[in-house]
Parts: sequence; structure tokens; C-alpha cells
Amino acid sequence: MNFYKQAADILDQLGKKEGSIKGLTLGNAKVTDKKRMYALICETLKHNTVLSVVLQESKLLTLEKKLTRSLALLLLHDLLMQSRGIQATDSWPIKQAVMKHKTRLKAEFVKAKIKLGVRSDGLVNGEEEIVMPRYVRVNLLKMTLQQVIDAFVADGWTFLSAPPLPPTALAPRTFCRDEHLDFMLVFPPKSDLHLHPLYTSGVLILQDKASCFPAAILSPPKGSYVIDGCAAPGNKTSQLSMGLGNTGHITACDLDLRRLNILKKMTAKAGCTNPELSKVTHILLDPSCSGSGIVNRMDYLVDAYAEEQEQVAILETTTTGGAAEKALAEEKKKERLRSLGEFQVECVSKAMTFPNAQKISYSTCSIHAEENEHVVVTLLRKHWPEWKLVPRAQVLPTWHRRGIPSDVEDIPGLVSTDEDRAKVADCLVRAIPGGKDGDPMNGFFVACFERVGKDGDPGLSPVWEPSLHQEKRSEKRALEDASPATQSGSTKKKKKNKKKKKQSKVASATETVAQINDDQEDDKGEDNEAE
Repeated sequence: MNFYKQAADILDQLGKKEGSIKGLTLGNAKVTDKKRMYALICETLKHNTVLSVVLQESKLLTLEKKLTRSLALLLLHDLLMQSRGIQATDSWPIKQAVMKHKTRLKAEFVKAKIKLGVRSDGLVNGEEEIVMPRYVRVNLLKMTLQQVIDAFVADGWTFLSAPPLPPTALAPRTFCRDEHLDFMLVFPPKSDLHLHPLYTSGVLILQDKASCFPAAILSPPKGSYVIDGCAAPGNKTSQLSMGLGNTGHITACDLDLRRLNILKKMTAKAGCTNPELSKVTHILLDPSCSGSGIVNRMDYLVDAYAEEQEQVAILETTTTGGAAEKALAEEKKKERLRSLGEFQVECVSKAMTFPNAQKISYSTCSIHAEENEHVVVTLLRKHWPEWKLVPRAQVLPTWHRRGIPSDVEDIPGLVSTDEDRAKVADCLVRAIPGGKDGDPMNGFFVACFERVGKDGDPGLSPVWEPSLHQEKRSEKRALEDASPATQSGSTKKKKKNKKKKKQSKVASATETVAQINDDQEDDKGEDNEAE
């Protein structure tokens, strides 16, 4: 089969979410030039936005009926962005059809870059490619941080005791410690460590800094029983195991069998030995999300491409003039965010039913309030005062970027003023992806919930209204003390009922482990083990 036609078939499959980039290219026996195919697919997805503008403005698909959209995007990529141009024989009719419009296409490419406000071909979905440092988590189950530093110094690298600002300013062959996470090292952008012996042996784990926040914030003490609710590919699971020092129990759940197999490989490589579920006290939840905070990741570029293909299909099958179709596509996007938010609330709500759960971290790689602050507000409305937000002092206190107060909605009896909203937002952690005003990492959001103490201490955080909270407890005690004679006469019956109730809760919690997993939508796409 012609190379470009085969690439177009793969792009169509990705648009329908019928496979992963690696699986359809590097893992495809029918693809002969696997590396070239993988590179072409990845680069076309990276530059999809600007190429789509060229395709639309040039009306190429209208002028050349033999072309499909996917094939046209691939050919435009090589024609406009590769010095060697379209790598096919000049006698191929499809190449001839495209080359007839070469001058017009190049002119539209220049106009598209001006329209999108970019000054080079380093585009990712219409924006300048964001440069980030290479973050490396040291697996403390295998080596200490100092041992790893010494190994790199012995290998000719220079260790900087004071990290440069920004960390993207690291010179080649230099590295430093991260200023917020004591198990993380920072290397210059595009440092390739995939073949380094410390990586292949599981000592180094290539993981984005923001991705390390949830487990660092949850921070279960040694011996804890932990669930990683949406766990694949397993980097957060191995980080939890590292923090526990291979003590306690970790159960990692994920709906997708392929992703679970990756998780097994990653945790085995990291030396994790935690046994199965028992009494769960800590739960890490990083459920499916829109991925809007992820930059330069192929799996999320695939999601963006698939979403765009759906919008193209809407435009091609409706005839009301353009504005209505765009409004319909925008409404579909909003509906997806609403659906994801509801799913995320359900995940955390089920986790909160575990009778011994003490702490739950909730995280997304999204920048949308619908998946972040709005989810937190909904959970507090449903579960306060039994569950509260953990205050900033225990949630990466030195991290500068917190939640957005204006996205914190009112909560009856808890949040009603701007001061209340600011206090809630201060408990939350946000990272804005790259760019001039962003952080040198992927976009992320983390909230941590804690169950109020059973000993009568409400464990009040700065966002609580103590008087209201104590009032609710006082009312409950007043009802309990209302008829002491009746209470003393039914002590045995109460103990029996309490035992049955406890057994019921344990059974319900056991079912919930499966429910969290069974309800999960697999929106995360292809796994990038390096990230």
C-alpha cells in the first residue's frame, strides 16, 4: 500500500479512537517504515491546527475530489514543513493533484501563521511549542537522591546547588534539585534519558512535576491502606509505594486491560511489592478528564484531533450556514465537560463512602473550572461537614499558584462571601501549562479532602464556619440525650444494630472498589510511559 494512504488510514483510526499512535505505527506489522510513519503521524497531529486552516482557506478538498481530509493533511505537512517535500514519485496522481496548487498552498500557510500569531514552524495546535525542563523522579526504593546525583556527576554532568530561574534556562549537561519536591531532579529541556542505565533499571522515572503533586499531597503514612482509583499507567502508584517504603497495602484500579498491563510493567520495574486491598485509609483519584492542561503529549493531541473530527462531521452534515454549526460544536464541548464533571463527582463521592477512609486526593490535568473548582464545590455541598478540605499548610504550602476564587460558587452555610471563596481557593493547587505566564510543566489541579475526626474534634480548616459546625453537632447530641431512660433500656439492641451497620458499610465499600473502576470512562488515550 502507498505510504501516505496507509498513514491516512491510521489517522482515520485515531480520529475514531480505534487505537493508539504507537500501536498503529510502531506496533503494526503491516507498516514497513515504522519510524517514518510514527514521526509523520506525530508531527501532523502537532501541526493539525495550522494545516487545517490552510486546507480550509485553499478549498483543496473542493478542488481535488480524490483527496480525503486525512490524506490532504499528511501531504500538506510534508509539502509545507519538510525540506524534502512530499516523498513520493512524481507520477503519483495524488501528488500531482496537490502540486498543482503549491503556490496557493504556501501562500495560505504564511497567512495561517500570521492569523494564529506564530512566528515559526514550531507549532503545536496553533501555538508556539512550549519548552519545559525534563523532570525526573528518583525512585527512593532503589537509590537515594544523593547517590543518583553522584552517579550523574561521575558521568560528566554538572550539579547546580541553586536552580536557575526559570528552570528551562538550564545549560546542557547541567541539572539541579527541584525547589518543591525533594525526590525530583530537573534537567535541561529535551534531555533524552531513555537509554540511561538508571532509567532502564527503574531508578529514574520520567514524570512531569505536576503529575507528582497528588501523591505528594495525599502523603499516606507508612503502613497505610491505599487505593489508586484510576491508576494506569502506574507512575502515581509507584510514587505512592515509594512514599510508603513498600509497607502497607496499595490497590491500583483501571478499567482498560491494556493500561493495566502497562501499570504492571511500570510498578514491577519500580520495585513495588505492596499486597492487595484490606482496610483502606487513603485514596488517590486521578479520573478521566479533558486533558486540556497537557502540552506536547501525543495522547492528548490524539484526543484533540478526534474531537475536531467530530466537529468537522457536524459541519459537513448540516446546512444552516456555519454559525449554527459552530454553536452546536461548542455546545457539544460544554456537554462533554459537564459529563466529565458529573463522573468525577461520582468517583470521589463513592470513595468517600469507605468507612475507614481518612484522606482523598482528587486531581485532573485540566484547566477548566467545570472539572476543578466546580467539582470541589459540588462535593462540599454533598459531603460537608463529614468531609472537609485540607488547608494550604498541608497542601504544598510553598507552591505559588492556588485555586481561582471567582470559580468557587456559594455553599449554603459555608461559602457566601469573597473572603470565603478566597479561603477555599487557597486550599487548592493549580498549575498553568507553560508559556510566558504559566508554569514550566503541564497544567494540573489538585484538591485534598479529609474526614472530620470521629472523636468530636471537627478538625476545622480555615474554610469552616466553627459556630455552624458545632451547632450541628450540638443538635445531634441534644437529640441523643432527649430520652436517657429509653436509651439505657436498649443498649444491647443498639450494639447489635451497630455491628450490622458496620458489616453493611464494609460490604458496600468493597463493592465501591469495583464501582469506581467500572464507571470509569477511558478518555485518557495513549499512555506515554516517559511522562
